Amino acid sequence: MYSLLPLLLLLDPWFIAPFRLLPSENWGYLFGVAIIALQCILLGDLSATLVTYFNRNYLRKIQDKMDRHHRLSEQALQMGDKESYKAVNRQGLDAFGYQFSMGAAIFCVSIWPMPFSLAWMNMRFAEAPLELSFKIPLIGQSVHYFASFLLIYIAVRMVYSFIMTRQAWYSGMKKRVLAKG
Repeated sequence: MYSLLPLLLLLDPWFIAPFRLLPSENWGYLFGVAIIALQCILLGDLSATLVTYFNRNYLRKIQDKMDRHHRLSEQALQMGDKESYKAVNRQGLDAFGYQFSMGAAIFCVSIWPMPFSLAWMNMRFAEAPLELSFKIPLIGQSVHYFASFLLIYIAVRMVYSFIMTRQAWYSGMKKRVLAKG
């Protein structure tokens, strides 16, 4: 059976470096987790963008099918043809299902680095939870690496999305990925 341990040990100096930049252990830990979360987000976003680019024709075809069925169902509804409306609407819902599934698959691609980061964090921090100087109701005074990573990952992802969607070059690049080539 294959193990990730050799790869994790190889990447260990690169992963641990941000944790050692700040003099305080707790702040160093939080900063290190934020940097690892940002690395996961960047690599995941790049991966999702590439998958979208390579599947752009299929995604465009599904969107065109959804748009066509939507127009046809509205026409049938305006003409009072309930049977045609139901039939066309059903086909449109099928196309929407395909688009939804592709969106879910692309989201999964965007989070693929997380398990590797969590495996490394397990190797490093499984026996050393983050000790807080205050008590959190229902949690206590220490936070396990998984919970701290997940909370920080979500916060960093929200900040990343907020910043990047306001960047013209990023929005333009995302639009060009789906543009007809």
